Amino acid sequence: MKFKKGIIFSLDGAIAVTVVLIMLINTTYYFTTTSKESLSQTQIIKRGYDVLAMFDYFEQLDNVMRVITPSDDFVPNTTINGLNVSNYLPNGYEMTVFLDDARKTACGGCVLDSANAITALFNIEGLNEGGNLYFQVNAQLTAQTTTNPSFSVRHNGIDYALTGVCLTGACTYTTTSPITGLISGSGNQIQFVRDGSNDFTINWFRVLDDSGYTLSTATTAPDDRFIGTGERWYAAFDSNGHFEGLHRARFSVWIA
Repeated sequence: MKFKKGIIFSLDGAIAVTVVLIMLINTTYYFTTTSKESLSQTQIIKRGYDVLAMFDYFEQLDNVMRVITPSDDFVPNTTINGLNVSNYLPNGYEMTVFLDDARKTACGGCVLDSANAITALFNIEGLNEGGNLYFQVNAQLTAQTTTNPSFSVRHNGIDYALTGVCLTGACTYTTTSPITGLISGSGNQIQFVRDGSNDFTINWFRVLDDSGYTLSTATTAPDDRFIGTGERWYAAFDSNGHFEGLHRARFSVWIA
């Protein structure tokens, strides 16, 4: 009787050991398979960072910001200054590049002179988040009578000063403090106020750090083949070589 009980306990132990071994083998297999897939994806995401680094090194991020016009709905990706990701990505993969603060609002007829001390009200492009945000303006100094020509931005009756001076050609100005009380949607309006002495022609303006002013290359990542994303900050300059500010470029990489 004791002998039979011993055999039964031995069989139970053998079965338990077998089950544990099977579980360990399965766990090791799936862990190894998952790790291989994750490593492959990590390499492709790293390639996305490399693409942005190459764009930055060859000044393509800066150049494309200069050539984007107020009528553009996408970041150019086929012109000489465009962001052609196929030059750097391996076959079988695609990538969308997003440039924050890239959208521009045209300001046709925005002239500040002795006859136009304050411009009419202009609508700001629809904002997604709103809040207290900095404002950027590109303007050309057409007549200078003082040492430090400038103008200001008015919102809800408050004037906001702009940085920098424009000595020749068109320069890009940024408010020294954020414009407060900007609401999400398209209900924001601004005016431009002359300094009382100098004449300007304003070309375009934009709000910084709101996704409503983000543009992307004309490719959309599918939900079922998306791999990963990343970002990089880069310096931008205006057409005269003046430092405009730091901007963020982001990417999404996916299987084509």
